[in-house]
Amino acid sequence: MKQRVRYELRTRSARVHKDFFQSLQIVVSVLVAYIVSEKVLGHHQPIFAATAAIVSLGYVRGSTHARRILEVSAGVVLGIIIGDVLMLLLGRGMWQAALVLFISIQVARFLDKGIIFTIQMGLQSTLVVLLPPSPDGIFSRSLDAIVGGLCAFLLMFIFPKDPRKEPRRNAQVLMNAFADVFFSSARAVKEYDHDKAWLALSESRRLQPLYNACEGDVVTSIGMAKLSIIGKSPQAELQQLSDRLSSIDLAIRNTRVLNRRMASTIEHVQLSQTAVDSLSEVFVDIGNAIQKLGDGLSAKEREIRKLMVKEAQNELKEIASVLEPHLLKVKTMEGEALVLMTRPLVVDLLEATGLGHEESVDLLIPLGASITEHAPKTNVMPVVAAGGEHGSVSIEEVTEPR
Repeated sequence: MKQRVRYELRTRSARVHKDFFQSLQIVVSVLVAYIVSEKVLGHHQPIFAATAAIVSLGYVRGSTHARRILEVSAGVVLGIIIGDVLMLLLGRGMWQAALVLFISIQVARFLDKGIIFTIQMGLQSTLVVLLPPSPDGIFSRSLDAIVGGLCAFLLMFIFPKDPRKEPRRNAQVLMNAFADVFFSSARAVKEYDHDKAWLALSESRRLQPLYNACEGDVVTSIGMAKLSIIGKSPQAELQQLSDRLSSIDLAIRNTRVLNRRMASTIEHVQLSQTAVDSLSEVFVDIGNAIQKLGDGLSAKEREIRKLMVKEAQNELKEIASVLEPHLLKVKTMEGEALVLMTRPLVVDLLEATGLGHEESVDLLIPLGASITEHAPKTNVMPVVAAGGEHGSVSIEEVTEPR
């Protein structure tokens, strides 16, 4: 219970710290929008200017920031305009508010499939009908909403948050957790403990939410970089990170398949000690390479990023050069399956370092004839003589020629 409380406190505190700068942006945007509408335009209590600024700069993940601001601003403005027009035609009251809300939602669904757009249109049009009329004119609230949206845009452009900070941090968290999966897998194989193997599988399944958070932040940050006055350099780095994450996603999926097979193998089959030692060493090496790749994805300096990614690439090349059952002293079908499942995973990681698919595949050591040396020959059929003696006969010997 105490650990759970401490974990929740750390998580919530980290969330506050992460969004601190954006919170300041929202506060400044609201103040500027309100002051412009009140002091410059002379509007009384321009609450819709503040509302538009708040919702436009809200904490968003997984969609482009520019689209978010445009959607919210357009939804607020159109909702207020519809509310103003229908209030003139229908008057004010509860049934008018219900009708305005219904019409606004239908118009919003016709114009855009976005949920945020629909919510803002319906909410703002309803508020216009329910609140007392503005003394500043019929469309003054619409103008206030435009001011709020413009302030949000200008603040994002003039005082941008570094859009690379969160993706770097999340990439480091993801890759550290990814590396830990292989370290756990190595321990499970080394100790040949099926409970630890199933635990490693559970850890690999928990990678998906981390990947989703990282990928969503990259998409959001690319949108922020497009609005930023320093957007060209961050945008190139973020796009490169997005491309690398696509390959990492495939590697994570292959890891889950590998760990599921590994857990089943440890639980039902006993591999030789040499095979156990080889596989555990390979898993440790993969974990180390993933850690270095994570350091490369999260480093601030461009040269350090290139250096760490190159080191990870070299380590993965060495791993690819030995991923062959005969070299790893693996001689059972179950052990070979683990080696074969590791090969495409290493290819995905090599692609995450910047190599092409064909080049990554070519780095894998070719599979030798030893891959099936333990298996029975498919052209030989076992027979038992009348006296009980065992033997075999070639299928060609008992097959009539055509």
